[in-house]
Formats: sequence, structure tokens, C-alpha cells
Amino acid sequence: MKRRTTHWLTMIVGALALQGCVAIPPLIQVEHKDTNTDEIKRRLDEIDRRLDKIERAMRQQ
Repeated sequence: MKRRTTHWLTMIVGALALQGCVAIPPLIQVEHKDTNTDEIKRRLDEIDRRLDKIERAMRQQ
């Protein structure tokens, strides 16, 4: 019984002592790839065209 009590007491004290004290470094380094501004403009234009098409379809209904 004394061994079990000592075990639980050690676990509780350990959990309280380590609470918030462990720092975990980031595991993934994020690198931004350089994108071509022309590609971004092309994508935005395509999105704009899709939105216009959806708006026209909604107006016709």
C-alpha cells in the first residue's frame, strides 16, 4: 500500500512540476516559394470570371 501511495504521489508531483515548463520547438520549417506575379494575376482573373458567371446566372433566375 505504501509503495502504491508513493508511486501516485510521485506521479502527481511530477505532473504538477512539468505543467507548462516543457517547451516544444517547431518541428516543421515553412519556406515560402517565390511565385510569379503573372501567375497570381491569372488566377485572380479566373476567379473574377467565375464570380461574374455565377452572378449572371443568379440574375437570370
